[in-house]
Amino acid sequence: MTRPILWTSTRTSGSIVHQMAALSGLDIDIRFISLRNGEHKTPDYLAINPKGEVAALQLPDAGVTITEIPAMALWLAEAAPDSGLLPRDAVGRAKGMEWLCWCHFRMANVFFITFQAKMLADGDEAMAAALRATSKARARKVLEFADAALGRIPHGTLLGTPGITAPDIFLVALTGFASFLDFATDDLVHLSALAAKVAAHPAVAAAMAREKEIG
Repeated sequence: MTRPILWTSTRTSGSIVHQMAALSGLDIDIRFISLRNGEHKTPDYLAINPKGEVAALQLPDAGVTITEIPAMALWLAEAAPDSGLLPRDAVGRAKGMEWLCWCHFRMANVFFITFQAKMLADGDEAMAAALRATSKARARKVLEFADAALGRIPHGTLLGTPGITAPDIFLVALTGFASFLDFATDDLVHLSALAAKVAAHPAVAAAMAREKEIG
């Protein structure tokens, strides 16, 4: 049996799946590639993931590669049902996928607009500045919504579980993007508490330490 391979890169959304993979406890081969050096556009990598993006979860025995964070989270949860990444019951799992999809959509249509503003504005600096300002305000509202939701849910986790889940990891990553957007989240007390809980988990801490070593 060939180990699954997670292709990822440090300081990218691939870190989200890396943390989920660590939490799963599965024996996964973690391989880092450099986006800065264009390794995601090489013929060898495009043969694995034609999208030319990270993360990508390669399953050699099945002959397939899974991409997109919610789909990879689902596979990890199915392969490691005792990990707590997603609940086992149908309703709980559906709610977990609901939050994963919510985070995935907001990452793309709110947070990443800021990072890609100049490209989206076709190089127009004034338009790019307007896009950044608008998306920054929207990002703040997204996090305020999540913080309020956490305040209503038991245990301060998105699915009301004592332990952290895949949606919790994703949401905390979105919260971390706030530092790149130059606004504080200290007043979002429920999000801050969840972020501390995720960071303190031994598996997550080990994954992030591994990324720090690679740089």
